[in-house]
Amino acid sequence: MAPDKTHRKTPDTPIPVWEPSLSVRNAKLDEQHITLLALGTYLIILIETHPSSNEQIRVVLKDIVSLSREHDAIEEDVLEENGCPSLAEHKMAHETARPELNDLLHDASHNFVDKAVLTRVITEWRSNHISEYDLPVKEYMKMKPPVASPSAVDGPGTDNTPQHS
Repeated sequence: MAPDKTHRKTPDTPIPVWEPSLSVRNAKLDEQHITLLALGTYLIILIETHPSSNEQIRVVLKDIVSLSREHDAIEEDVLEENGCPSLAEHKMAHETARPELNDLLHDASHNFVDKAVLTRVITEWRSNHISEYDLPVKEYMKMKPPVASPSAVDGPGTDNTPQHS
């Protein structure tokens, strides 16, 4: 599937700026997308325009990797719960990106930052993942309403608790 090029990008970076058209209609996932896009933009700005230290880059990259892991797990759970037919493809996209991010974080933790590779990985992942993988399955990203407990549905006296007459 070709990337959706309609989403605005900041003048300095190719990472999209959050806008409602990027919503997957799941508040938690949208919140994480917003944060990941902001972190990606901040990291690229650090790399391109500031005399940033490898430590500054490592800290932001660590935040991206950590939130990405949490986000991917939640996203996969929601897609599975909602019966998404392309769940395996979605998981594969996450699994493909994970080792590269982990390697970059490992390198940064040892004070080695390949800024060109880091820029490419972050911009490609953040620019394309939402439009290529998330938006096409947004109907499967909606949170299901919580299931009411049997006692709440059946009324008092049906939950095997003693009732006083």
